[in-house]
Amino acid sequence: MNIKPSWDTTPDMFEGGISNATPQKQQSPLERVGDDASHSIVEALEEYTVPLFNNNPLHIAMLEMMGGCPVEIRRSVIENATQYGESNDNALYGLAVFDIFDENLQPTGAVFSNPTIEGFKDIVFGHGGLYFNRSKLDELSLIVTDDIHLAFNTAYPVYAPYQSDKINAYTLKALIKACPDLCVIAPVHQQDDIQRRYTDLDVKIAFIPEPPNLAMSQDELDSMIKVAVEQAKAPPKGHLAKPFKMDDGSWLHILESGLYQIKEKQDENGETKQSKILISNALIILGEARSLKNDNWKRVIQFHDKDRTLHTLIIPYEHFMGEAQDALKLIASHGLMPPRQTYKKNVFINYIQDYPIEKRFRCVDRTGWYGNTFVTTNRTYGNQDDEQLLFNSEMKDPYSTMGTLEGWQELSRLIEPHALAVLSFACAFSGQLVTPLDIESGGFHIYGTSTDGKSTITKAACSVWGRPKDVSKSWRTTDNALENDAELRNDNYLNLDELRQAVPKAVSDIVYMLTGAQGKARGSKSGRNRENKQFNLMYTSTGEIALEDHLRRGGIEMDAGLLLRFAHIPSDSGKGYGVFERINYGNSSSDVGNRINELSAKHYGHAGIKWLEYLTANKDDLMLQAQSMLDDFIAKHATKNSQAVRVLRRFALVAVAGELATQAGITGWQQGRSFDAVGQCFNTWLGTLGNGENIEETKILEHFKAFFEAHGTSRFESLTVIRHPDGEVIRPRIHNRVGYYDPDERIYLVSSTMFKQEMCIGINEATAKKVLKANGWLVLGEDDRVVKRMGGKLPDGSRPRMMHFKADVMHSFDDES
Repeated sequence: MNIKPSWDTTPDMFEGGISNATPQKQQSPLERVGDDASHSIVEALEEYTVPLFNNNPLHIAMLEMMGGCPVEIRRSVIENATQYGESNDNALYGLAVFDIFDENLQPTGAVFSNPTIEGFKDIVFGHGGLYFNRSKLDELSLIVTDDIHLAFNTAYPVYAPYQSDKINAYTLKALIKACPDLCVIAPVHQQDDIQRRYTDLDVKIAFIPEPPNLAMSQDELDSMIKVAVEQAKAPPKGHLAKPFKMDDGSWLHILESGLYQIKEKQDENGETKQSKILISNALIILGEARSLKNDNWKRVIQFHDKDRTLHTLIIPYEHFMGEAQDALKLIASHGLMPPRQTYKKNVFINYIQDYPIEKRFRCVDRTGWYGNTFVTTNRTYGNQDDEQLLFNSEMKDPYSTMGTLEGWQELSRLIEPHALAVLSFACAFSGQLVTPLDIESGGFHIYGTSTDGKSTITKAACSVWGRPKDVSKSWRTTDNALENDAELRNDNYLNLDELRQAVPKAVSDIVYMLTGAQGKARGSKSGRNRENKQFNLMYTSTGEIALEDHLRRGGIEMDAGLLLRFAHIPSDSGKGYGVFERINYGNSSSDVGNRINELSAKHYGHAGIKWLEYLTANKDDLMLQAQSMLDDFIAKHATKNSQAVRVLRRFALVAVAGELATQAGITGWQQGRSFDAVGQCFNTWLGTLGNGENIEETKILEHFKAFFEAHGTSRFESLTVIRHPDGEVIRPRIHNRVGYYDPDERIYLVSSTMFKQEMCIGINEATAKKVLKANGWLVLGEDDRVVKRMGGKLPDGSRPRMMHFKADVMHSFDDES
């Protein structure tokens, strides 16, 4: 043991405290000198302990007064003092030296204890209580006892009172204040004496059977103590919590039938009578909470409403200011009506404010990882060695459960043959890996014709976490609303359905917000910026068109960076069944989709719970495994396209999540299926990039090629002169003309104005010119300008400077890809 005073900086004289070695046949220092206690203490200190007290005025003074009035106390407890000597099952030898502390836990004296075969003799100097091993108070209940068996043979921190009749009550009161979890532990034969001593101190009292002998192991004794402590903490039979003593001496009893005040008064005959007053329906105090920054302190209460729905409320202390109207309104809004009578109302408020706190919480306002603990809106997963984390937000909880995990696994096995469905389901498991593996947030947009099953599989993937209708969100929303949804799903998964419902102007902002890991900056009432909402997540999206087409329809300039954050995958599997690759239920793809909808509506939420339990049970080792699997997937699908590597990491993350969920026994898939399916989807995505290594350049070239193919003869006037037999020039009527086409030179001619207004919708003009020039799509003019004066004339006889597009180069773009 060997716990030294805080002021002692000298090396330990002996290692290990009391050992289990066979004792030598020797006398202890006190026994060798007979009954002369003063002389024996001096001799013992000179021989064993003087180095411990060098330069300490308190102990020097006590050494000078040792011959004064020694006090002998038998059966006094020591737990973690500086001990010397040896022991076996039957005897203890040696000397122990302790400090005595006052109510402020400052040293006020010392005890010199001599454990002998006959008993324990202690010489006490100074005054105050004795307090050992303060460092353990945050971990274990503090034990107050005067039984030596507990002192030497338990790992619990022990307080041993050294005082006359009142057993140092003032020091004990100070310890109770510092340690609300205080317990008085003693063998059952001391029950009457202990209860008499501590009856006015409002402490928990627990009793254990008489330990048979010192041979009882520490584990056995600690187990016995643990049971006794749990019994002491348990509320009386029929109570929801321990009774609470009010300032006026009355007691509040918290029963299932309600909160009752019990008052005692004497009648005219001197007999004590009790009165019982119903204050309110039952309500228990779970503890108090505050933020990670140690502000925003709150009370945590719990009660059932009239429908027997359990409510856990976190009420800020500021709500109790004044007449506590804010607190009372909050409680009433959740189904428990506070008392109307002023007296009962005050008792009710005092109970909530003053009930002793046994549990402390830390409030967090967003879900996700906190160390090795994962917080959701309705539960905290993982070991919490310190204080429990508690989610505190007014946002609606999207997570729920129905059916069974086995029923959900039938759904999971049904979608296993279909690569896009496996990608979607694996993506639902991947959000928890984003932060630990340091992968940036991102998403996948599955697009194609309507009724091809894309919304079916992504909404079904939401069943990992809850009812699909609640978990899945629509693109038809504002960026502010979606920001709240993203924060609620931090380190998790989000699905957005039907892109065409979104306002084009808001889409790019939403994508950047979701992948940029934080929301918009906002000002506070003080004029300072409030903290941005932050989140990491993975998401899927569906729509009939690609993002760039949707933005272009709204006249929004396309940023190729969006395509890296929002990987587009065509929904058509190429097998004739939409997103499905074969018919593995019923007779058609509709039968497969209907069965998926049916199962996902009946079984949901259980897979996510099991996934979080699995991750938090052994997070560190699982993340090492996940990193290794991530590297393997990336190596297998390595690409020379530098920009694609960034997106490859996202596909790899999803593949790994699916494999780990399978390893956890959740999906029911064959091992390796997630890697194969996600790898197939990555190759499909890679094939959409075209022939360039730069995604932005490829998309710009594809855009202009599509424009010329769509409007070749309808908006470009041919420069070939066609004459009527009578010699009159025939000019076709061109509506909304963009430019001209020279069939002899195979050149499209476009003015700079029309290029900007008609052809660069959704594309940056300067960037477009740079890309066209670099890829040889233009006949350049003087000084390599993108415009060049015409060699011939336009039908009106003019020779303006125009952009000259090479038709052959443009048409060969597909062949090169």
